[in-house]
Amino acid sequence: MPQDSGQSLKHAAIFGFGAMLIPISGVLLLPLYVNYLTPAEFGTLELVNRIANVLCICCLSVGVYHATGAFAMQANEQERGHVAATMLLFYLLAALPAPAVFLPLLTVFCRYFQVDDSSLLLFAVGGNFVVSTLEIPYVLMRCRMESLGFVIVTFLQFLIRVLGTIVAVAWFGWGLWGVIGMYWLSGGLFFVILFWAEFRRGSMVPDLRLLGPITKFAFPFLPGGLCTFVQMNADRFFLARHFDLDEVGIFALAAKLAGCVALLSALPLERVWLVRQYKVLPNEDGPAEAARWLTLIAAVQLAVGLALSLFCRELLTVMGKDEYVRCADVVPVLVLAEFFLYAVYVLEGPMLVYRKTIWKFYLGLAATFLVLMLLALLVPSFGSIGAAVALLACYVFLAGASCLFSQRLRWISYQWRKLAVLLSLAVLLYFAAEYSLNDTDFILRMTVKILLLSVFCSLAALFRPWRLKPGPSRLGEC
Repeated sequence: MPQDSGQSLKHAAIFGFGAMLIPISGVLLLPLYVNYLTPAEFGTLELVNRIANVLCICCLSVGVYHATGAFAMQANEQERGHVAATMLLFYLLAALPAPAVFLPLLTVFCRYFQVDDSSLLLFAVGGNFVVSTLEIPYVLMRCRMESLGFVIVTFLQFLIRVLGTIVAVAWFGWGLWGVIGMYWLSGGLFFVILFWAEFRRGSMVPDLRLLGPITKFAFPFLPGGLCTFVQMNADRFFLARHFDLDEVGIFALAAKLAGCVALLSALPLERVWLVRQYKVLPNEDGPAEAARWLTLIAAVQLAVGLALSLFCRELLTVMGKDEYVRCADVVPVLVLAEFFLYAVYVLEGPMLVYRKTIWKFYLGLAATFLVLMLLALLVPSFGSIGAAVALLACYVFLAGASCLFSQRLRWISYQWRKLAVLLSLAVLLYFAAEYSLNDTDFILRMTVKILLLSVFCSLAALFRPWRLKPGPSRLGEC
């Protein structure tokens, strides 16, 4: 049994590494975008991708992802090929009405959100749909524990996307068409390879009897997927409506930089806890371990977030055009919003472990209405800063409400004083640097910022947040 557990953790770590490669490719391409795309072009790229994403969600992409895992895990190896074929057929059938609905509205979308080229939007919709179909064979690889094959495929997709985009944009000068063209190339190539591999197994034949149960399983994920999409992406559409695409591009870059903080800090830890919580929380010492995990994730995320916030202007100056430097004002607010979002993922644990996910849906629905209301109030007057504040308020509400409802299922005594000290210290040090070092010499400014970051890391280390076993920190248990 311990050997099986160790193998599972090994596969989980490899799958986690593979899953992070595609988001990392987006991070590595940021300097290319900043140097070769104007803020308006970057804003256009962001909008067409978001519209494409919401159309995929309407075609039940979220439900297909979860249904593939559920049905494949309950099937034997011979039946999994039937599951893959049926899922692909179901996804294509769900997407059939899309052209009839979307094509007449294409010009309306473009005019309303200031996208000049409707063919670019159509091209992006197709590319994103092709990429989304890869989730079906990816889930099957997870079910079969083919972790090495999964990493090889995602690494090759990562290389094609990064190198192909660099060649298409920097060498051939294809701009947005080159960026989106790599979705088609990387997605289409591995669509053929992976589904052909399933076909070679000899079982790639749809089982029409599964269409009914798959529909019942997948359809309820549609409202939840749309709510999550609105929470995370509605700000771009409000900015496009009330400002111009330059403002959307500035906000999009700030959001991607803030997302890098989670990618490099909270996300790997959260993935480990997401699996571990199902085993740990029902136990007697589960609540204490959950509290320490939240402190660990918060400490690491705040340290990386403070580093980015302090050095954001210098980073943007090194990356490229001066047009993007003003997004440094938005990044700290979005970093703080990401901090509360990842707190939600830990705080909602009891709802997942004890299968009260309907509460999660209701909270998500309330948060969606809240963020829409705040965006409508703040964006017209404050632009990107208003959008960032609306997102921050949404995630603060979601964290508080998730904690309140989860505590009714399993009382967890979180280390609130530690968390408050870490958060307050990070905010205080950021404002100390932001409002006292603007007119100072560059060398002095950088030296002081490094010292401030060192102060935070040193004081955070006194809490020993990495100690996930019971034991006092040097400042005692708060």
